[in-house]
Amino acid sequence: MARAPTRIAILAGGSGTRFWPAGRASKPKQLLPLDGDDQRPLLRATVDRLKPLSKYPPIVVAPKNLKRALRKLLPELPEEAFLWEPEARNTCAAVALAAHAAKADSGNGPLIVVPADQHVAPLKAYRAALRAMADRARNFSGIVTLGLKPTHPATGYGYLERGVRLSSSKAGPIHRVVRFVEKPSRARAGRMLSRGGYLWNGGTFAFRPSVFLDALDQHQSDLAWPLARACRRMGQRGFQQSLARAYSTVPSISVDYAVMEKARAVEVLSTKIEWDDLGSWDAVARHRTADENGNRLRGDVTAQDVRDCLVDVEDGHVALLGVKNLVVVRRGNTVLVAKRGKGESVRQLVERLKEEGREDLLR
Repeated sequence: MARAPTRIAILAGGSGTRFWPAGRASKPKQLLPLDGDDQRPLLRATVDRLKPLSKYPPIVVAPKNLKRALRKLLPELPEEAFLWEPEARNTCAAVALAAHAAKADSGNGPLIVVPADQHVAPLKAYRAALRAMADRARNFSGIVTLGLKPTHPATGYGYLERGVRLSSSKAGPIHRVVRFVEKPSRARAGRMLSRGGYLWNGGTFAFRPSVFLDALDQHQSDLAWPLARACRRMGQRGFQQSLARAYSTVPSISVDYAVMEKARAVEVLSTKIEWDDLGSWDAVARHRTADENGNRLRGDVTAQDVRDCLVDVEDGHVALLGVKNLVVVRRGNTVLVAKRGKGESVRQLVERLKEEGREDLLR
């Protein structure tokens, strides 16, 4: 009997509000070219880098309102490769949908779940890590996650504490996961970095679909049962209507909170690849090529006596004189000017615009 194949699922949700004004409701971050000097949108680049890992098309879980944009971006994928979410429900519902689809379509082989908005390098080492995770998951009644060695005390990432070493692979050692730590304070992140034994949580998982769905039944039944009922109609007429009814009732919760932090059998493959979750303009700046003054300039920009600025211009012209450590982003008639290091706060600015009724700047 042929063994069930490895499948790939890509989570392409998220609003990308921290990338305003480039990121809008109609063009969230997965549709933006934010990974260094790569001109491809993040989702396009993610699909391309994962192609060698499975002979099957990836399962792309994405918002229904982006259907036209994503079909244009990924014309080679068949319609059945996409799972269209009726509304945003965080990552747990998206992972559950992918698990149901993989199990129904190709059996209970390993499913690798990957976000669409990450920077990884080099590709050879990254793919080797994902293959090793899938190999471990194939015969493991638990979940394997990807852990990255921290390079600085980041406060915007989740962490995990690794326990006893269980096995080795060519891509890196595999440890038992002791616990997860969500976005610590800078002081706590610094202590964890000094102590050692903590890894960044890469938000990438491998498991057999039945293993994940059983864990979901056990730990988050109010999400598991409605989605299981809806997914019985997957591939049939009326599925989207059934899914919409389910989504109207299930909680909005991350897969980390709902399953990963509660599951008994979780292991981590630790790797030293270069990784970033590209969550803000500050992260983008880390991976774009700088000129001799430390500036990262894209578009029609004039910079004189300027240092350490990120400038991203799609329309019109931007001129800077005698400034440093700024993020400047222009889209149409809208311009963001922020101090570097304030990237996480752009979301708060977007919330203020909503309160002021400036939906015209957010669509």
